[in-house]
Amino acid sequence: MLGLLRTIGDLGGVGALARKAVRNPRRARVALWRYLRSDWTGLVLGGQGPWASARAELERTGLLPRLETRLRDAFTQLGGGSIRGHSMVAGGVKSGHAEVLWAVMRLRRPRVVVETGVCNGLSSAIILEALALNGEGRLISIDLPEFSDPGLNDATFWEGKGGAVVPAGRPVGWLAAEAHRLIWQLELGRAQDLLAPLLSAHGPVDVFIHDSEHSYDNQLFEFTEGYRSLRSGGLLIATDINWSDAFDDFWATIRASGARCAFVDHACALVIKP
Repeated sequence: MLGLLRTIGDLGGVGALARKAVRNPRRARVALWRYLRSDWTGLVLGGQGPWASARAELERTGLLPRLETRLRDAFTQLGGGSIRGHSMVAGGVKSGHAEVLWAVMRLRRPRVVVETGVCNGLSSAIILEALALNGEGRLISIDLPEFSDPGLNDATFWEGKGGAVVPAGRPVGWLAAEAHRLIWQLELGRAQDLLAPLLSAHGPVDVFIHDSEHSYDNQLFEFTEGYRSLRSGGLLIATDINWSDAFDDFWATIRASGARCAFVDHACALVIKP
């Protein structure tokens, strides 16, 4: 139990669970059940030892603080503002989830990684840096970007995305190092339009990461398509699963197949394909 409490504390889970219990007792029970199944390091990385080593390596690089500083500075220069009635924000990824991405890339050494959702490119930059250190592997990303200047946007966006934007004058994924662009294929458009053809062209996939539109329909679509594209032993990383019931419905369709699942926290699930 002490180890569980440390895990929850590391990711701010105690406060999150308390807030959930007040707002939605059923979802709080689901979140607690997921925390109790947070044995993901053994399933995905080979145990706590490799996980600790990967985290220490990322800390030594100083990569995450540098990226977060660049992102913060860019939005400070933006000077606030709103878009579609939402305050403009940088989007990005939780530091704990960034550590998971780094560890997965460094320890599992995937050859083909596909992610949905890029925005300013924090997660993409971390994945690409790890793949470059591996000396192998490539990243294929899909994003439907929204810019801080409404005049640059020609799409209708899911309202649930809030105000996550790319500052005008910067390209999608601008945080990713230019030196890594040779191992990065970035496709702009809706995942519903681009994902299936890309997976068909580049599969089988070693790691698939969902981090784009978190509506029920899109999450279920991406979990299903991404999982189908995985090689045997491949890994699905499903983020923001607390936004809808899509992951639970998806898991119900594959659990009898021999797939294995664990949770990093209440919002991130990892699934290994048999």
